[in-house]
Amino acid sequence: MTIELITSFDQRADPAVNWQIEQVRRGKADFLYLFQPHEDAKAICQQLGLALDRVFDMASQRFLSEWPDGEGLFLFDLAVPNQGQINLSEEGLVTLSSAGQRIADVILFADSYYLVQAISWLDQDQAISRKDIYLRTGQLFAKQYFNRGQLLQSDFYFGDAAASRSDFYFEKRRNYALVNGQGYPSYEAAEQDLLASLQDDQEVEITSAGSLATIAKQSVLALPQGLFDENGALAPEIETIIQNPGHPVKVVKVGHAAMKRAKALGLPMDKLRETDLDA
Repeated sequence: MTIELITSFDQRADPAVNWQIEQVRRGKADFLYLFQPHEDAKAICQQLGLALDRVFDMASQRFLSEWPDGEGLFLFDLAVPNQGQINLSEEGLVTLSSAGQRIADVILFADSYYLVQAISWLDQDQAISRKDIYLRTGQLFAKQYFNRGQLLQSDFYFGDAAASRSDFYFEKRRNYALVNGQGYPSYEAAEQDLLASLQDDQEVEITSAGSLATIAKQSVLALPQGLFDENGALAPEIETIIQNPGHPVKVVKVGHAAMKRAKALGLPMDKLRETDLDA
């Protein structure tokens, strides 16, 4: 069984990430795992032709087919406090105001005129104090809390009545995660624990030698974009993987030309595997 692990659907335009999505869509890989949650993940899957029961959101620990359905949160159904007003500018900006004071900024889903994606509530200094994020289906996705515009905490609901996980921040970095009542020193540690439960016959495939390369206890690095960069050089992080037997990436998949050049350069071949990397 092959699991394609990507950071987020926000990177779907990247050729390597698109290759992973195509692997799942065409049935060449079994599941797509999302490392970072995305409130519009279900709609994106539908646009990409991905079956919801083959896309697993690691933050909620559920397949997207298990996320709720609904018609969305309609802008003019918002309960505006203090007899406030909803304002729409000619530029498409939406704000909430009360007694002449702007109290919130509203973000609508990009392809919808009136479905609410997020509301940023402002303090007296016009800095964000809280942000409510919604699923396209209308349920609460997450609440974020700020101090003077700096993010302190994110509570994730994924459409449920209570938050199932919380991430805490210090100096703009997530330094603690609470998942279903269990604490972790970081967001990454929580996801490592989840991937550690996979069976030995479940292959976790990534296409970047960056942060995802150390999340799974064993993973495969596929390089559809090539082993070498446009200057013919080997990236330092890939060289580290190839040279280090103890690195979590145990296999590096490369195309025929890259394998031939790697042999000619005398690179260590223990981890390199020649593979057809066509989408």
